[in-house]
Amino acid sequence: MTPFQNYSNMPFKILATPLALGVLLSSPMAKASDDPPMMASMNHAAMEHGANHGAGMDATDMGPPPPASLNWTTVAGAGQFMLGYTPTFMNMSGNYIGRSKVSASEIATTVPSGQTHSMMMNGKMTTMPTMLRIVPDSMDVQMHMFNAMYGVTENLTIMAMTSYVVKSMSMTTFKGMMGSTVLGTSSGTTDGLGDSMVGLNYRVYHDAMNSVVAGLNLTLPTGSITRQITMLSPMAVYMFMRAPYGMETGSGSVSLVPSLAYSGHLGRWSWGLAYRGVYPIDNNSEGYRWGALSEFHGWGGYTLFPNITTTLHVVGSTQDRIHGSDAQIYGLSQNANPLYYGGQKVRLLGGLEIGGGLWGYPKSSISVEAGGPIYQNLNGPQLGESWQVTVSGRVMF
Repeated sequence: MTPFQNYSNMPFKILATPLALGVLLSSPMAKASDDPPMMASMNHAAMEHGANHGAGMDATDMGPPPPASLNWTTVAGAGQFMLGYTPTFMNMSGNYIGRSKVSASEIATTVPSGQTHSMMMNGKMTTMPTMLRIVPDSMDVQMHMFNAMYGVTENLTIMAMTSYVVKSMSMTTFKGMMGSTVLGTSSGTTDGLGDSMVGLNYRVYHDAMNSVVAGLNLTLPTGSITRQITMLSPMAVYMFMRAPYGMETGSGSVSLVPSLAYSGHLGRWSWGLAYRGVYPIDNNSEGYRWGALSEFHGWGGYTLFPNITTTLHVVGSTQDRIHGSDAQIYGLSQNANPLYYGGQKVRLLGGLEIGGGLWGYPKSSISVEAGGPIYQNLNGPQLGESWQVTVSGRVMF
């Protein structure tokens, strides 16, 4: 699925464990205080990029800002108001079972769907397991995040964020209940308001070099969980039905989103460690909830010139499968099975931030971050991630 090399022998804990310990131990005053999307699932992926970015623009000058996708690790200065727009573009392609990439025909001929069919064999009617017959090929996701934050005090910031999501998926349908003959392809698109978020960040410690920020937010189920698409069935009939879990624009659940981030800088160098989780509180109205998501971040930055900073960012994530199910999401596709969501991933991202001092307004910035996975271990068969690009524009006044 991916243009990036898949280091299938890299154990997830190599990155997750030191990042988690680093967040907790990096400052003696740090206190322990959750992902889209989905991609993690894509619904949680919208929450990852949503809010609270402004370091380097506030009154305390805590050094260069973190990478573009870590918009939740800082606070604004007292009385400061910030507006931000953060579009993220992501591609998913290729199917994985665990760490192994598998072909569409292999899925269609070897992975049971949980359903059965009857056929005549040797003059007798025999019941046979039905394999998955509709296999996704690729998925493109756009997430447009709009956020506002306000510094109540020097250390306390409140925020609100919402998003607009567009998802497009292409699928291959195999003919009949068995065999590897391709019947055709189909595609579907869903779009609409995504989930929203409200909450606060509190800076529990800072000095001339270091800062520790704890956050507590809630996601609000403003996105849809009832979108519909058209799919080609193995019997050559186009079916208009509820879109799979990963193509809905929202999660349908209220989720608790705690975070803890440490950042530091010295001269031209900057660095940081962070943790964030997304924990759904209850099942949604259709009877399911996304699996809990945990992310561990580590990054380093170097300021090449005034107002121009480069960053390297590693993200390790783990997400549980979907719990429960929606009775109207069904069929011979892996996307309709709640068990085929979640897993473990490690992403490597590079970024560039340009401060507004270059155009005469230092309380603004534009940044971009791009990259993809270097390790995936998925509850599959499941589409893997290929690449993602995040752009972030901010203005503070």
